[in-house]
Amino acid sequence: MKKGFPKTDTYINKLTLRKKMVLLFVFCVLIPLVVTDGIVIYNVYRIAKITQMKELESDAEAVRYGIQEGLEYPASVIRNIYKNYRIEELLNKKYKTALDYYNEYAVFKKNSLYESMLGNGNESISIYADNDTILNGGMFYKLSNIENEEWYKKLGESEGIVLMFVFTKDRTETFSKRAILLVRNLDKHQNNSCKKVMKMEINYRNFQDRVLNDSIESEVYICQGDKLLMTNTGGTHLRETYTFMDKDLHYDYRRDMSLYGTTYTIYLKSRNFNFFALNKGWLAVIIALFLFNLFLPVYMIRNLDKSVARRIHRLDRIFKKAESEKLMKINKNKIDGDDEITSLMVNYNKMADRMNGLIQTVYVDKLRQQESDIAKQNAELQALHSQINPHFLFNALESIRMHSLIKGEQETAEMVEYLAMMQRANVNWHADNVSIGDEMKFIEAYLKLQKYRFGDRLSYDLDVDESCKDVSLPKLSLVTFVENACVHGIESKTEPGWIFVRIYPDNDKVVIEVEDTGCGIDEEVRDILLFKMRNANIDLLKTGRGIGMTNACLRLKMLTGDKVTFDLESEVGVGTTVIITMPLRTDGNDNS
Repeated sequence: MKKGFPKTDTYINKLTLRKKMVLLFVFCVLIPLVVTDGIVIYNVYRIAKITQMKELESDAEAVRYGIQEGLEYPASVIRNIYKNYRIEELLNKKYKTALDYYNEYAVFKKNSLYESMLGNGNESISIYADNDTILNGGMFYKLSNIENEEWYKKLGESEGIVLMFVFTKDRTETFSKRAILLVRNLDKHQNNSCKKVMKMEINYRNFQDRVLNDSIESEVYICQGDKLLMTNTGGTHLRETYTFMDKDLHYDYRRDMSLYGTTYTIYLKSRNFNFFALNKGWLAVIIALFLFNLFLPVYMIRNLDKSVARRIHRLDRIFKKAESEKLMKINKNKIDGDDEITSLMVNYNKMADRMNGLIQTVYVDKLRQQESDIAKQNAELQALHSQINPHFLFNALESIRMHSLIKGEQETAEMVEYLAMMQRANVNWHADNVSIGDEMKFIEAYLKLQKYRFGDRLSYDLDVDESCKDVSLPKLSLVTFVENACVHGIESKTEPGWIFVRIYPDNDKVVIEVEDTGCGIDEEVRDILLFKMRNANIDLLKTGRGIGMTNACLRLKMLTGDKVTFDLESEVGVGTTVIITMPLRTDGNDNS
């Protein structure tokens, strides 16, 4: 027994399920229907109707292709501009002078290819930015120029490209005219500092001539809802406002197409044949007979397509994602029915669970174990390094102190003892954070050493409320501000000076004040220092200037989750006060 026609089997196997359903409908329903009813409709309807519909479909496809092909290149230019980071940098930057902007624009224009891409004259690009430091000209303009434009109001906060047919007046035009716009918001980056809108204007006349060329034999009406956008009847209409579709117009063919999120309708009317000119009695019989024989098969085919083709297509989409690290599962709510396709979906989910478990065990867990081993080795190596150098340093300092005592140099011995205390405290603090009480011991040792240097020129007073001594703060952070008070305040002043450290609670906050009666700083330097304190980050540390105080502020911000505030008061010749306000925490010393 023969197994059929191999070529036919091969062709059918290459088709999608939906196309197979169409074939089933055509060969098992439509063709028998035509044969059965052909005696009635053949001479009256079939040839004329098929010919007419083919012509209308061909014209509709030509119009649809002309519109899409005419918009594709401008849309691709917009997408390229949307991805261009150099335009983002040019428009986000605030320029001090118009010359600064012009120089930046000249460099951009020299390296840009967008003007050459639009060299045919059919399109023009304008980009508007909410940046008053740029100049109007070239392809860039201030956003304030278009804030009252109707197309800008319609754009709103839309994402993606928006197509608009507008009636507007160009800067170089005397009269208003029709125009086609492709507009898009450019606010795609989180670090945008200004709003930007891009507008591409397409020449309406050239676009209409391209879409509705002489090869279109039908009357064409392109509409957006009831609004008539373009037609090949009655001239170009370039200087006329858009009108509404004539409700009494009897069209022969209609086709909807979606462009950039909006549905447009193409109406076609045959110029050579009027379907409704047929005998109305025969027409009624043909329509009734056709609908009666067609309705049930169409209904059944539609449900079969929904049951089979769509579910298989859902499986196909899932299988195409199989290259990812984790297999995607089919949502249980989308698994319906009780047939072989349902069983296939359920079994796929079971397979995905098993495969994901294997991937987790064999690949992900192994990678995490390797990372953990490396981190552990690095930590152990770092701990060994940290234990070597302090041992020799403490022995050397103790030798110097003992030698000073033997020689009767009591003051030198005390200085070495304070230095050893500071160094030992620094080494023994294993955590990144310490209590305010421990930090104050370090500050007191530091100020005693500075007292040997400055003598009577330096006096200090440390006042810490008992309720604040257990509050945590980053190690060596507060001493940084005390050091600045000594070096930049007391050292620069010939008269005696004081350093005050006051720490006290304020509701659920703790206030830290470091005050010196030194030479003070002027307002400009004060603003710069306060900016660095309030905006401390890694980038400021990389500048290499004033990194000590910036480092301390950054660590305080990280410890408190950015809930710390800084203030700086200073007067030339009077002194400087640093005020730090942070949450009143009592977590102890170990906050690593």
